[in-house]
Amino acid sequence: MEGEGTEGPDAQAMPAQVTVIELDGHLPAASEIADVIETAAGIQVQRLGGLGDWSTVSIRGSSSRQVQIYLDGVPLNPDGASTINLAELPTTAFERVEIYRGHAPAEFNAAPMGGVVNLVTKDGGTGGGASATIGSHDTHRVGVHGGSSHELGATSLDTWIAAELLSTEGDFRYFDNNATIYNLFDDQITERTNNAKDQLNLVGRVRAKGGLGSVSLRESHLVRNEGVPGPGVAPSLSSALKTDRNLAVLQADLHPIFGPVRARLWHLWRVELWDDRGGAVGVGSQWQESTFDTLGGLLHLESARSAQWTPALTGSARADRWVLDDLLLGLTDEPRTRRSVDLTPSLRTFLLDERVRVDGAMQFKGLDNRAMGDLPFQEFPGTLNPHEAVLLTALPRGGVAGRPHETLTVKANAGRYLRAPDMTELFGDRGGIIGNADLQPERGSQGDLGLRWQPDTQAELTVELAGFAKHADDLIVLIQNSQRTMLPMNLGESRLRGLEAAASLVLFDLLASDSALTRTWSENLSILEAYAGNQLPGVPAWELHQQTTLLLGDLARIGHSYSYTAGAYWDEANWYRSAPRHLHGIFARLTPLAGGPEAEIEIRNLTDRLVEVVPRNPLDPEDAAVILQGLEDFHGYPLPGRTVLFTLRWTG
Repeated sequence: MEGEGTEGPDAQAMPAQVTVIELDGHLPAASEIADVIETAAGIQVQRLGGLGDWSTVSIRGSSSRQVQIYLDGVPLNPDGASTINLAELPTTAFERVEIYRGHAPAEFNAAPMGGVVNLVTKDGGTGGGASATIGSHDTHRVGVHGGSSHELGATSLDTWIAAELLSTEGDFRYFDNNATIYNLFDDQITERTNNAKDQLNLVGRVRAKGGLGSVSLRESHLVRNEGVPGPGVAPSLSSALKTDRNLAVLQADLHPIFGPVRARLWHLWRVELWDDRGGAVGVGSQWQESTFDTLGGLLHLESARSAQWTPALTGSARADRWVLDDLLLGLTDEPRTRRSVDLTPSLRTFLLDERVRVDGAMQFKGLDNRAMGDLPFQEFPGTLNPHEAVLLTALPRGGVAGRPHETLTVKANAGRYLRAPDMTELFGDRGGIIGNADLQPERGSQGDLGLRWQPDTQAELTVELAGFAKHADDLIVLIQNSQRTMLPMNLGESRLRGLEAAASLVLFDLLASDSALTRTWSENLSILEAYAGNQLPGVPAWELHQQTTLLLGDLARIGHSYSYTAGAYWDEANWYRSAPRHLHGIFARLTPLAGGPEAEIEIRNLTDRLVEVVPRNPLDPEDAAVILQGLEDFHGYPLPGRTVLFTLRWTG
């Protein structure tokens, strides 16, 4: 079983297309989780701006809700029930990030259409560390972590805690065309306002280990206050969002004679206070408090009686509850509740002297929506009352990994996937997103074929190549209207195909290089002529990330990063396309004393690129006119120019 306290998945042996990124000294000290994740192949990160701003992850062209984010195996957005803001997750708390593209191990008991990102906390032990960062836009970040271990007879008790405080004004410069693409005379460089962030993260664990296994109690708490600046051409001066989140987990990992057992009980509580009484963002004056509450349990059993055959059974149950308070009107909606049960028998098999590994699973999923109010969908039309909708389905998936040579692994995976629309998509009415009660569940199938080559040479080299294909029905995407308000809509039928490549090289402890390239072909298979054959909204055709680091012993290291993201359309008609972007960054780190503190400077968007020259009308190839377009990521939210960060870090 993967997760807390393990060495992580063996990417060379397992069928899943997985990337494991260690959060160690090879990364810039001020890296955020979003910065780490987007360096992997097949990954796209969408942002609302600069440091500490809202950011989400897409895998192989998926939506952010089609990616499930886990903290030590505990889902932060079970069944894609929400979009996880990566900026809320403190880098200093984690040891590594595991990214599963498509097929994920059965013990996650999840069938997301995009994949899984699992954040694994530090294993603890004794000692600790601290870091402090200051930089552009009045940015300050302070992080500390530490652990201790004690022997109590035959039982060892270890504790570990991490805390991180972030504050930034976020007042970066950006290009504003005043929403008049045909009038170049009112274009200007202006300053982002109402973009300040204050955030406190606390993550801790107490764990007791004995002869039969371990029992742990984990706690993660977040407090975040932020301004919501709105789109670049229509800034908001007063809109604000306050978030409180708490995750508590009780977990037992036991090792009886028949095989490993993991039992977990967890509670996730999240309160968001949205204040737009000035009506600057979205559909009018709003002052709302949303409370999301999830109670879940999981039991995972494995048999260890045979080295060749490892059957397992994973079961989980969960209750999600959402309450909306309208503070302007003094009204509270009736709570909406969804219950979920998942049962996943799985089998891991080794064949041909363990040169072939086969993983197979069948996930039986049930969703009880009878306490969610009026719903438009039901699994068996005509046989169930829409007010008592129950969704039942079986989702098969599996993968195979073959090793024709010790250095080469060939992988193939396939499976079926489903995601029901969440409560925000169905009923939400906050800020720039409006709910759509006519949404249908999105269903799909996907598969991939790839290889991983890790030759036995003096240089540490790993090369990964893979092709993937997805087919989805009733895909849910956010479509922007003329008022820059987002509406979730079903696209009907769609198709995604792609190629991804990654290479990692460490040469004689002198040079380290990591590269990732993704090419994606997306197609709307709508029967409507205006949309048929169009590129799917929000899916860029090309993405490239490359980082090279020069290692000067233990004294210093110097690194350069480059990323390219092709322009992506924001609408079904493929009329408005974001500008492509080329971004460079550098960092330099100095460690003057062995075991002493490290000093580092990092510069993001080194060339201070704010605009790109693009066609004025991408729908008309005969129109040779061009315009300046600001660098924007998520539907009109600008990206910052040059950003400088100074970090002092010490680890004991």
